[in-house]
Amino acid sequence: MTASAKSAVGKAPDQGTSAFFNAPRFLRLARAHWAEQRRQYLGHLLVVGILYVVVLLFMLALSSGREFQTWTQQLFYFWGLLLTGFVFAARYFDAMTRRESALLMLMRPASVFEKWLLCMLVVGVLYPLGYSVLYLAISWPVQHIVLAIGALYPPTGGFSAADHALFVPLWPSDGASAALLARQQMGWFIGLWALQALAVAGSLYFQRVAMLKTLALGFVLFLATLLIAALAGASDAVLFAWWLRRPVTSPASVQILNGVLWLGLPTLLWLQAYLHLRDKELH
Repeated sequence: MTASAKSAVGKAPDQGTSAFFNAPRFLRLARAHWAEQRRQYLGHLLVVGILYVVVLLFMLALSSGREFQTWTQQLFYFWGLLLTGFVFAARYFDAMTRRESALLMLMRPASVFEKWLLCMLVVGVLYPLGYSVLYLAISWPVQHIVLAIGALYPPTGGFSAADHALFVPLWPSDGASAALLARQQMGWFIGLWALQALAVAGSLYFQRVAMLKTLALGFVLFLATLLIAALAGASDAVLFAWWLRRPVTSPASVQILNGVLWLGLPTLLWLQAYLHLRDKELH
Protein backbone atom coordinates (compact mmCIF):
# COMPACT_ATOMS: atom_id res chain seq x y z
CA MET A 1 0.00 0.00 0.00
CA THR A 2 1.47 3.37 -1.00
CA ALA A 3 2.04 6.23 1.41
CA SER A 4 -0.61 8.36 -0.31
CA ALA A 5 -3.14 5.57 0.02
CA LYS A 6 -2.32 5.12 3.72
CA SER A 7 -2.71 8.82 4.37
CA ALA A 8 -5.98 8.96 2.41
CA VAL A 9 -7.44 6.06 4.37
CA GLY A 10 -6.18 7.12 7.74
CA LYS A 11 -7.51 10.67 7.88
CA ALA A 12 -10.91 9.90 9.34
CA PRO A 13 -10.80 6.83 11.55
CA ASP A 14 -13.03 8.58 14.08
CA GLN A 15 -15.95 8.74 11.69
CA GLY A 16 -16.41 4.98 11.72
CA THR A 17 -18.53 3.12 9.21
CA SER A 18 -21.95 3.53 10.80
CA ALA A 19 -23.20 6.35 8.58
CA PHE A 20 -24.85 5.15 5.38
CA PHE A 21 -23.12 7.78 3.25
CA ASN A 22 -20.64 10.51 4.08
CA ALA A 23 -19.34 12.56 1.15
CA PRO A 24 -15.87 13.50 2.54
CA ARG A 25 -15.30 9.91 3.64
CA PHE A 26 -16.38 8.62 0.24
CA LEU A 27 -13.93 10.97 -1.49
CA ARG A 28 -11.11 9.73 0.73
CA LEU A 29 -12.04 6.16 -0.14
CA ALA A 30 -11.98 7.02 -3.85
CA ARG A 31 -8.55 8.68 -3.56
CA ALA A 32 -7.16 5.70 -1.67
CA HIS A 33 -8.57 3.29 -4.23
CA TRP A 34 -7.05 5.25 -7.12
CA ALA A 35 -3.68 5.47 -5.38
CA GLU A 36 -3.63 1.68 -5.01
CA GLN A 37 -5.15 0.57 -8.29
CA ARG A 38 -4.17 3.16 -10.89
CA ARG A 39 -1.23 1.15 -12.20
CA GLN A 40 -3.35 -1.96 -12.55
CA TYR A 41 -6.13 -0.03 -14.31
CA LEU A 42 -3.77 1.73 -16.69
CA GLY A 43 -2.06 -1.60 -17.39
CA HIS A 44 -5.45 -3.16 -18.17
CA LEU A 45 -6.24 -0.40 -20.66
CA LEU A 46 -2.78 -0.75 -22.20
CA VAL A 47 -3.34 -4.47 -22.80
CA VAL A 48 -6.80 -3.77 -24.25
CA GLY A 49 -5.32 -1.16 -26.60
CA ILE A 50 -2.57 -3.50 -27.79
CA LEU A 51 -5.09 -6.26 -28.49
CA TYR A 52 -7.31 -3.86 -30.41
CA VAL A 53 -4.39 -2.65 -32.54
CA VAL A 54 -3.35 -6.24 -33.31
CA VAL A 55 -6.89 -7.20 -34.36
CA LEU A 56 -7.21 -4.08 -36.52
CA LEU A 57 -3.87 -4.69 -38.26
CA PHE A 58 -4.84 -8.28 -38.96
CA MET A 59 -8.24 -7.28 -40.38
CA LEU A 60 -6.83 -4.45 -42.50
CA ALA A 61 -4.09 -6.70 -43.88
CA LEU A 62 -6.67 -9.28 -44.98
CA SER A 63 -8.92 -6.66 -46.58
CA SER A 64 -6.21 -4.54 -48.24
CA GLY A 65 -7.02 -1.69 -45.87
CA ARG A 66 -10.67 -1.32 -46.85
CA GLU A 67 -12.70 -3.12 -44.18
CA PHE A 68 -13.38 -0.53 -41.50
CA GLN A 69 -17.01 0.37 -42.09
CA THR A 70 -19.10 1.99 -39.40
CA TRP A 71 -20.93 -1.24 -38.60
CA THR A 72 -17.57 -3.03 -38.19
CA GLN A 73 -16.41 -0.33 -35.80
CA GLN A 74 -19.60 -0.82 -33.78
CA LEU A 75 -18.94 -4.54 -33.47
CA PHE A 76 -15.38 -3.91 -32.31
CA TYR A 77 -16.51 -1.31 -29.80
CA PHE A 78 -19.41 -3.08 -28.14
CA TRP A 79 -18.08 -6.64 -28.12
CA GLY A 80 -14.73 -5.39 -26.87
CA LEU A 81 -16.48 -3.38 -24.19
CA LEU A 82 -18.58 -6.37 -23.09
CA LEU A 83 -15.64 -8.76 -22.89
CA THR A 84 -13.10 -6.44 -21.29
CA GLY A 85 -15.75 -4.84 -19.09
CA PHE A 86 -16.64 -8.25 -17.66
CA VAL A 87 -12.98 -9.02 -16.91
CA PHE A 88 -12.45 -5.58 -15.35
CA ALA A 89 -15.53 -5.96 -13.15
CA ALA A 90 -14.59 -9.49 -12.09
CA ARG A 91 -11.19 -8.26 -10.92
CA TYR A 92 -12.39 -5.19 -9.03
CA PHE A 93 -12.59 -7.09 -5.73
CA ASP A 94 -9.61 -9.27 -6.55
CA ALA A 95 -8.05 -8.29 -3.23
CA MET A 96 -10.83 -10.21 -1.48
CA THR A 97 -9.28 -13.49 -2.61
CA ARG A 98 -6.20 -12.90 -0.40
CA ARG A 99 -6.63 -12.87 3.36
CA GLU A 100 -4.25 -9.99 4.09
CA SER A 101 -5.52 -7.62 1.42
CA ALA A 102 -9.14 -8.62 2.08
CA LEU A 103 -8.75 -7.69 5.74
CA LEU A 104 -7.24 -4.33 4.80
CA MET A 105 -10.07 -3.61 2.37
CA LEU A 106 -12.79 -4.58 4.81
CA MET A 107 -11.31 -2.48 7.62
CA ARG A 108 -11.31 0.74 5.64
CA PRO A 109 -13.29 3.54 7.33
CA ALA A 110 -16.17 3.51 4.86
CA SER A 111 -19.67 2.10 4.86
CA VAL A 112 -20.70 -0.89 2.77
CA PHE A 113 -22.82 1.39 0.61
CA GLU A 114 -19.86 3.67 -0.10
CA LYS A 115 -17.66 0.75 -1.16
CA TRP A 116 -20.46 -0.60 -3.33
CA LEU A 117 -21.17 2.83 -4.84
CA LEU A 118 -17.49 3.33 -5.66
CA CYS A 119 -17.48 -0.07 -7.37
CA MET A 120 -20.50 0.92 -9.47
CA LEU A 121 -18.91 4.23 -10.50
CA VAL A 122 -15.52 2.75 -11.36
CA VAL A 123 -16.84 -0.35 -13.10
CA GLY A 124 -20.01 0.94 -14.73
CA VAL A 125 -19.12 4.57 -15.53
CA LEU A 126 -15.39 5.28 -15.47
CA TYR A 127 -14.31 2.09 -17.22
CA PRO A 128 -16.67 2.56 -20.21
CA LEU A 129 -15.46 6.18 -20.44
CA GLY A 130 -11.80 5.14 -20.35
CA TYR A 131 -12.43 2.36 -22.86
CA SER A 132 -14.24 4.79 -25.18
CA VAL A 133 -11.40 7.31 -25.09
CA LEU A 134 -8.90 4.53 -25.85
CA TYR A 135 -11.08 3.17 -28.64
CA LEU A 136 -11.44 6.59 -30.30
CA ALA A 137 -7.73 7.37 -29.91
CA ILE A 138 -6.95 4.23 -31.93
CA SER A 139 -9.90 4.21 -34.34
CA TRP A 140 -9.68 7.85 -35.44
CA PRO A 141 -6.24 7.60 -37.13
CA VAL A 142 -7.08 4.15 -38.51
CA GLN A 143 -10.26 5.54 -40.08
CA HIS A 144 -8.28 8.32 -41.77
CA ILE A 145 -5.79 5.78 -43.10
CA VAL A 146 -8.66 3.69 -44.51
CA LEU A 147 -10.19 6.78 -46.16
CA ALA A 148 -6.84 7.64 -47.69
CA ILE A 149 -6.48 4.12 -49.08
CA GLY A 150 -10.07 4.18 -50.34
CA ALA A 151 -9.39 7.41 -52.22
CA LEU A 152 -6.85 5.53 -54.34
CA TYR A 153 -9.53 3.21 -55.69
CA PRO A 154 -11.58 4.20 -58.74
CA PRO A 155 -15.10 5.54 -58.16
CA THR A 156 -16.49 2.23 -59.41
CA GLY A 157 -14.51 0.26 -56.86
CA GLY A 158 -17.42 0.09 -54.44
CA PHE A 159 -15.73 2.17 -51.71
CA SER A 160 -17.95 4.72 -49.94
CA ALA A 161 -16.53 7.23 -47.50
CA ALA A 162 -19.96 7.60 -45.87
CA ASP A 163 -19.97 3.91 -44.96
CA HIS A 164 -16.62 4.40 -43.21
CA ALA A 165 -17.69 7.26 -40.95
CA LEU A 166 -16.09 7.15 -37.52
CA PHE A 167 -18.32 5.51 -34.94
CA VAL A 168 -18.55 7.64 -31.81
CA PRO A 169 -20.62 6.10 -28.99
CA LEU A 170 -23.97 7.85 -28.44
CA TRP A 171 -23.15 10.32 -31.21
CA PRO A 172 -24.96 10.41 -34.58
CA SER A 173 -22.89 9.00 -37.46
CA ASP A 174 -23.32 11.20 -40.54
CA GLY A 175 -24.40 9.25 -43.58
CA ALA A 176 -23.80 5.82 -42.06
CA SER A 177 -27.05 3.96 -42.54
CA ALA A 178 -25.80 0.96 -40.56
CA ALA A 179 -24.99 3.04 -37.47
CA LEU A 180 -26.95 2.19 -34.36
CA LEU A 181 -29.25 4.85 -32.98
CA ALA A 182 -28.37 6.28 -29.56
CA ARG A 183 -31.45 4.52 -28.19
CA GLN A 184 -30.23 1.19 -29.56
CA GLN A 185 -26.77 1.75 -28.12
CA MET A 186 -28.30 2.23 -24.69
CA GLY A 187 -29.51 -1.36 -24.90
CA TRP A 188 -25.89 -2.47 -25.26
CA PHE A 189 -24.82 -0.37 -22.28
CA ILE A 190 -27.62 -1.76 -20.11
CA GLY A 191 -26.55 -5.25 -21.11
CA LEU A 192 -22.99 -4.30 -20.14
CA TRP A 193 -24.08 -3.10 -16.68
CA ALA A 194 -25.99 -6.33 -16.11
CA LEU A 195 -22.97 -8.40 -17.16
CA GLN A 196 -20.67 -6.34 -14.94
CA ALA A 197 -23.02 -6.72 -11.98
CA LEU A 198 -22.98 -10.48 -12.50
CA ALA A 199 -19.17 -10.43 -12.57
CA VAL A 200 -18.93 -8.39 -9.36
CA ALA A 201 -21.50 -10.52 -7.54
CA GLY A 202 -19.76 -13.71 -8.65
CA SER A 203 -16.35 -12.45 -7.55
CA LEU A 204 -17.75 -11.80 -4.07
CA TYR A 205 -19.75 -15.02 -3.81
CA PHE A 206 -17.31 -17.64 -5.08
CA GLN A 207 -14.20 -18.28 -3.03
CA ARG A 208 -11.86 -19.63 -5.72
CA VAL A 209 -11.58 -19.24 -9.51
CA ALA A 210 -14.51 -16.84 -9.23
CA MET A 211 -14.26 -15.54 -12.79
CA LEU A 212 -14.47 -18.98 -14.38
CA LYS A 213 -17.34 -20.03 -12.12
CA THR A 214 -19.20 -16.80 -12.89
CA LEU A 215 -18.65 -17.34 -16.62
CA ALA A 216 -20.01 -20.86 -16.34
CA LEU A 217 -23.02 -19.64 -14.37
CA GLY A 218 -23.67 -16.86 -16.87
CA PHE A 219 -23.45 -19.30 -19.77
CA VAL A 220 -25.96 -21.64 -18.13
CA LEU A 221 -28.34 -18.74 -17.47
CA PHE A 222 -27.94 -17.58 -21.07
CA LEU A 223 -28.83 -21.03 -22.42
CA ALA A 224 -31.78 -21.27 -20.04
CA THR A 225 -33.02 -17.87 -21.21
CA LEU A 226 -32.75 -18.91 -24.85
CA LEU A 227 -34.64 -22.12 -24.12
CA ILE A 228 -37.43 -20.33 -22.26
CA ALA A 229 -37.70 -17.69 -25.00
CA ALA A 230 -37.88 -20.39 -27.68
CA LEU A 231 -40.53 -22.38 -25.82
CA ALA A 232 -42.56 -19.26 -25.18
CA GLY A 233 -42.29 -18.23 -28.83
CA ALA A 234 -40.81 -14.84 -27.97
CA SER A 235 -39.45 -12.92 -30.95
CA ASP A 236 -36.92 -10.13 -31.26
CA ALA A 237 -39.79 -7.65 -31.54
CA VAL A 238 -40.88 -8.70 -28.03
CA LEU A 239 -37.56 -9.03 -26.18
CA PHE A 240 -35.98 -5.97 -27.85
CA ALA A 241 -39.07 -3.82 -28.29
CA TRP A 242 -37.35 -0.82 -26.68
CA TRP A 243 -34.34 -0.98 -29.00
CA LEU A 244 -35.82 -1.49 -32.45
CA ARG A 245 -34.77 1.02 -35.10
CA ARG A 246 -38.41 1.86 -35.73
CA PRO A 247 -40.24 1.62 -32.40
CA VAL A 248 -43.71 0.19 -32.73
CA THR A 249 -46.69 0.38 -30.44
CA SER A 250 -46.55 -2.66 -28.17
CA PRO A 251 -49.13 -4.01 -25.72
CA ALA A 252 -48.69 -3.40 -22.01
CA SER A 253 -47.44 -6.95 -21.46
CA VAL A 254 -44.50 -6.37 -23.83
CA GLN A 255 -43.64 -3.08 -22.12
CA ILE A 256 -43.73 -4.78 -18.71
CA LEU A 257 -41.53 -7.62 -19.98
CA ASN A 258 -38.96 -5.17 -21.34
CA GLY A 259 -39.03 -3.20 -18.10
CA VAL A 260 -38.30 -6.33 -16.08
CA LEU A 261 -35.61 -7.48 -18.50
CA TRP A 262 -33.76 -4.20 -19.12
CA LEU A 263 -34.33 -2.36 -15.85
CA GLY A 264 -35.20 -4.97 -13.26
CA LEU A 265 -32.48 -7.50 -14.09
CA PRO A 266 -29.47 -5.12 -13.83
CA THR A 267 -30.94 -3.61 -10.67
CA LEU A 268 -31.35 -7.03 -9.03
CA LEU A 269 -27.84 -8.08 -10.01
CA TRP A 270 -26.27 -4.93 -8.55
CA LEU A 271 -28.39 -5.39 -5.43
CA GLN A 272 -27.07 -8.94 -5.19
CA ALA A 273 -23.51 -7.59 -5.40
CA TYR A 274 -24.31 -5.21 -2.54
CA LEU A 275 -25.68 -8.03 -0.40
CA HIS A 276 -22.60 -10.20 -1.03
CA LEU A 277 -20.32 -7.29 -0.10
CA ARG A 278 -22.30 -6.71 3.10
CA ASP A 279 -21.97 -10.39 3.99
CA LYS A 280 -18.22 -10.11 3.53
CA GLU A 281 -18.18 -7.16 5.93
CA LEU A 282 -20.23 -9.02 8.54
CA HIS A 283 -18.08 -12.13 8.43
